[in-house]
Amino acid sequence: MHVFADGISKVTLSNGNLRINLTQRGADNENLEAGILIIPASQANNFMNGLAGSLKDLDEKLKAQRQATQGEAQ
Repeated sequence: MHVFADGISKVTLSNGNLRINLTQRGADNENLEAGILIIPASQANNFMNGLAGSLKDLDEKLKAQRQATQGEAQ
């Protein structure tokens, strides 16, 4: 399943689960509910660290790619 989200409207903790309400921007810049990401609270730290690490790796790859492209253009 794929869910497109470009925002977060609310984060709550309920019954040992972290619930992250995801939104997407609709027509006229209105926020529409896209879904709810549910993560066991005991795994939330590992999940977020994994996501942050993945984003950092992606950022480094994009920077290297930009530098390589700029080097070829010169």
